[in-house]
Amino acid sequence: MILKINKFSYKIILFLIVFSVGFYWLHVDGHFNIRAILADLGGIPWLYSSLVTLFSILAGFIIQKEWDNWNNLIDAVKGEVNALRELWIWSRHLPKKYKEVFNQGIKRYLGEMVRDGLTRSERGEISSKIEKSFTELQNSMQTMSREDQSLMTATFSLFTKVLECRTNRLRYSAHHIPKTLRRTLFFSTLLVIILCLFIGIKSIWLDYIFTSSIALVSYVIFLVIEDLDNPLSPGDWHLTASDYSLLLTQIENDSEK
Repeated sequence: MILKINKFSYKIILFLIVFSVGFYWLHVDGHFNIRAILADLGGIPWLYSSLVTLFSILAGFIIQKEWDNWNNLIDAVKGEVNALRELWIWSRHLPKKYKEVFNQGIKRYLGEMVRDGLTRSERGEISSKIEKSFTELQNSMQTMSREDQSLMTATFSLFTKVLECRTNRLRYSAHHIPKTLRRTLFFSTLLVIILCLFIGIKSIWLDYIFTSSIALVSYVIFLVIEDLDNPLSPGDWHLTASDYSLLLTQIENDSEK
């Protein structure tokens, strides 16, 4: 039986190995008299605790913002899919010629989203095929509304919901941490990890446990923020096109009946 390790666990294991090697090199190897230096720390622990406090405030602020963006993105995607479902259900009661147009238009849009719509959103690109399917759907509604004005209100109301949620999805998926703030976070994480190696505790095992725990928590926080900042890239917080795929399957199954 082969033990499968995901990407996050692999990063954690690799980090612990590198940190353990660094700890051994400084505290155990003997080439440096680091234990004797750490015996007289003076006010260094308090300075380090101040650094950790500043890092915690910065990380907490970023995580809160990224978590809000993640929730808004989830709501936008589900809102878009639900609005498309409402539009499809409503179109089933239209005359046959309009029903087919709406059915095919929604299927084309969902198909493009399943293929690479979210990936393009992550890269900040706009799919010409998705835009074309959206434009065709809008033109069909305008044509239908001119021929039967009684359908105009309901049609544009449903389409407006789709358009609004889609706009929100594109806006939230394009949101990322500013480069200056990202660099500040990276530098702060690096300082917390490196400087914790110079915390001195008489028992070398307790020293290793405490310093490795501090370093690991700091690194995990950094990984969590990186993951949240890239919601459409593979990771623990990874938004997929499963909702679009589910609706597309539902429409295709209904068309076969």
